[in-house]
Amino acid sequence: MDRTEQIRRLPLALAVALRLHEAGADKTLIAAALAIEPEGVGPLLQLARAKLDRIARRQLGGGDGA
Repeated sequence: MDRTEQIRRLPLALAVALRLHEAGADKTLIAAALAIEPEGVGPLLQLARAKLDRIARRQLGGGDGA
């Protein structure tokens, strides 16, 4: 599974936040797209990256047991 497919497995809000961030959008734009406060973008991106890492580990057979 490639990265695009891994991102598709994320919840929609996390996938959108991550895609916008990787496309160069700033926190204000990401917040507006998701109808959240700009202060919430950083933690949302951290969560998206953590979930994406978990998906990648599971794909490689190195699940974390959760």
